Amino acid sequence: MRKIILLAPLFGLLVPALTVSAQDKVDFTTQIYPLIKASCVQCHRPEHENPERPGRMIKPKGGHVFTNAESLSAAEGEESVKFIVPGKPEESRMVQVVKLPLDDEYHYPPEGKAPQWTAAEIELFAKWITEGADFGAWKEDDKPLEYPVWDGKEKG
Repeated sequence: MRKIILLAPLFGLLVPALTVSAQDKVDFTTQIYPLIKASCVQCHRPEHENPERPGRMIKPKGGHVFTNAESLSAAEGEESVKFIVPGKPEESRMVQVVKLPLDDEYHYPPEGKAPQWTAAEIELFAKWITEGADFGAWKEDDKPLEYPVWDGKEKG
């Protein structure tokens, strides 16, 4: 009986600790995709008709579509470098390019085309990749051709 009494307080301390770590996990749908939608989807969305030139199609830049989990997971750059390498942010091309200096020709998003990610957003994205790049229940954007209109002002 004494063992049960001693274990009860220990178990009580352990359960809240498990709950806190689960809450700290980065959520793709609410924390990561909004960054991608705001900074990448304008150029990396599915092929679609050019509204200014009917009958002509606009293809996704580099052939990469960032509006669904399957294409994001499969995207590769030059020399077959994966854009997202689960568990390895330093090997993930998306992390590499957002960290490059603005004047580097490989920096993304290109300066003046979309909002740049802040250091905190880059860190959050890297954390999501470190945690395994879990998309959760998210499969695709239900409005893949839409993206937020950027006012041209950088964040804080």
